[in-house]
Amino acid sequence: MNSIPKYIVDTGVLIIILLGLYLLNPFSMGYLFGYLLTPVVFLKSSFIRENLDLDFVLLILFSIFYALFYSFSADAADGKQFILIYSLSPPTFYLVGKFLVRLKPTSNTVFYILFFIGAIFSISAVISVFLNFQEGGFAQLDRSIPMFWDGSPISATIMGGFLTFNMCIPAVLITTQGKKGVAFNIGALCLFILSLICALRLGSRTQLGIFLITTVFAILYMLPRQSIKKNVWLFGLMAAVILYLIRNVSFDLNADWLTTFAGRMSGGTGELASGGGRTERWIKSLEYMLSHPLGWDIKEFGYSHNLWLDVLRVAGIIPFVILIIYSIRSYIQIKRTILINKESIYLNTQILIYAIAMFLLFMMEPIFEGLFSFFIVFCIYKGIINKYYSHISQC
Repeated sequence: MNSIPKYIVDTGVLIIILLGLYLLNPFSMGYLFGYLLTPVVFLKSSFIRENLDLDFVLLILFSIFYALFYSFSADAADGKQFILIYSLSPPTFYLVGKFLVRLKPTSNTVFYILFFIGAIFSISAVISVFLNFQEGGFAQLDRSIPMFWDGSPISATIMGGFLTFNMCIPAVLITTQGKKGVAFNIGALCLFILSLICALRLGSRTQLGIFLITTVFAILYMLPRQSIKKNVWLFGLMAAVILYLIRNVSFDLNADWLTTFAGRMSGGTGELASGGGRTERWIKSLEYMLSHPLGWDIKEFGYSHNLWLDVLRVAGIIPFVILIIYSIRSYIQIKRTILINKESIYLNTQILIYAIAMFLLFMMEPIFEGLFSFFIVFCIYKGIINKYYSHISQC
């Protein structure tokens, strides 16, 4: 972590500050800092010439089509003001991601860049939900939480989305094996505990699912890559934690800490298996793709609760197809980045774990309507790994 201050100076303090403020989104004005980032990046002509690629073209085509259709959609009376935001932000922040690693930082530095982007992105939500938790504890049925900046109510779905990368912290700590230093380990663990409390207060099954899936994946990924002694130590630690929880925590749905979940579990295992009714919405969306190729009104059956299908609902088949192509390319690029330098286990697993978490959220939530900034973080992530791959492949 000693290299972080030097990295900030070398990269540019202005860009780091603007990006940090965009991620924090103070008083819901983060998009203004996004606007300021646009000229800062695009005025660097030599950098732009070197880094325009097919991903940038796909993003700008997708963004323009989506912005135009969104501005005319029946459920977006104030949509025209979003044309600029939707059309500029994804391609701009993709280039911002590339800019962050243009000076060929080490894999260790890239690890910290990705981690701190996710951590800063979560701070406003963590503070807001934790303050609400301090006031009323877990025994609150209202899942809308006021944002601490201005008191505006934010739904649990949106608030939970900001916690996504923090839910990956146990998986990250398992793969780093405690080798990132005591300060980082303690700080990351504290951030995870706060985020877990927030996820329980929100009753977010999606976030708990991301936590469990990424943690199990990290364990399975590391088992063949570390010694028997380390595996025994890992399973011993896990057994101790599980035993402590069984002895000291009540898992009865009537327990205070499960108050928010109790109401959401009333549908039984059938509702849980269907993702809270999401699978029916996905099937219906695919049916509407044939009958309504230019999109349909949200009043038909609400959100599709899926990034790609909600794009289809709002903007029709053209941006939907472009986004599918971009997503397939993203999968291929993530895979090649992990395979090109197999010795960077910590960074490789972090890249993979974050990708799993992001695509899990993409599968379960509308994203563009409420969590647009999460897609922007994905674009930054893509810019970082593509540029990192470019550096490694040239060595």
